[in-house]
Amino acid sequence: MKSSILILGAGRGLGRELCRFFLEEGHSVIGVTRTRESLTTALDDFSLRKQLFRGEAIDLSDRESSLRFLHGQNKELVPDLVVYAAGYLSERKPLWDLSWEEIDREISSNFSGPLLWSVEMTRAFLKAKRGGHLFFSSGVVRLPRPSWGSYGVGKAAVEALSKQISLDLPQPLYSLSINPGRMATAMRKVAFPDEDQATLPSPVSIAKKIGAFCLTLIEGAGRTYNGKALTMEDIP
Repeated sequence: MKSSILILGAGRGLGRELCRFFLEEGHSVIGVTRTRESLTTALDDFSLRKQLFRGEAIDLSDRESSLRFLHGQNKELVPDLVVYAAGYLSERKPLWDLSWEEIDREISSNFSGPLLWSVEMTRAFLKAKRGGHLFFSSGVVRLPRPSWGSYGVGKAAVEALSKQISLDLPQPLYSLSINPGRMATAMRKVAFPDEDQATLPSPVSIAKKIGAFCLTLIEGAGRTYNGKALTMEDIP
């Protein structure tokens, strides 16, 4: 069975590699990127699968842009799964050393954006009586560390959002979160500039494991994991 997956944060890192995985498996993907530049790169990268890939440039911190997409010609959109892979990290600092602009951007990108999309998508899922949410959490949620500021707060809120949604969803709808762990991404390079990324798992390898798990969710296992907050070690 071929499925439809909506991926927020499809422009780079894990989100982009999940797009690649699903496309190579023959599924259709709607990939949302933050910028038009990253959208152009994604369209070029997936040109051989262009009949299955549709890209949109929407900054999740811009509520009006998100609502235009969701309430316009896409108001009947009902993917089988929404993957919330978008993330934004400005700098690793204590909250009080961040500007309000930086705090607002991190909270909007890491929490408020996913909140809006999950509410709108759940309304569509309820009408269709199918669908699920997969949010990406972070290690700083379960083990808070110094200088993770509003990024850590936003990711903790996302994990709480997933759990709250799960309590109200009727069967067979579901919501869960996964902490994908360490991997060699541009965002991690910002967080740990002195780290040797060659020692880290690649987004490709992480995407293959999470992607295969996503397909089992879509194929009927989703409700089993409803409300769960998983790590990579929890994925079968």
